[in-house]
Amino acid sequence: MLKTLMASIILVGATALPMQAQRQGPGCGPYDNCRGGRGGQGYYGQICTNDRNGRLNVRNGPGVNYRRWTQVRNGQTVMIVNSAMGHDGGRYKWQQVYINGREGWVRADYVCD
Repeated sequence: MLKTLMASIILVGATALPMQAQRQGPGCGPYDNCRGGRGGQGYYGQICTNDRNGRLNVRNGPGVNYRRWTQVRNGQTVMIVNSAMGHDGGRYKWQQVYINGREGWVRADYVCD
């Protein structure tokens, strides 16, 4: 009787674990508030320019009409926390990155996953 009870408890616990793990799993899901530097998780990408020694502008918003506040070098790894279509006619997708303690935006076609 005790063995049956213990086996039932273990079996119920084992089937409940995947459901719990699925709800609290790692990473950034579509409904998570994932913000770099604020307790959330993003994912990492590498800056890929056409020039080996190139630099990519980091802007205050998703589009060329936003002010550039810094540049990142080709090959540099950045944390990606969000993405959006540009506010420059929607021609390009932009990714919000966390770098040097700040968030900025880079064109997505220059980020290699």
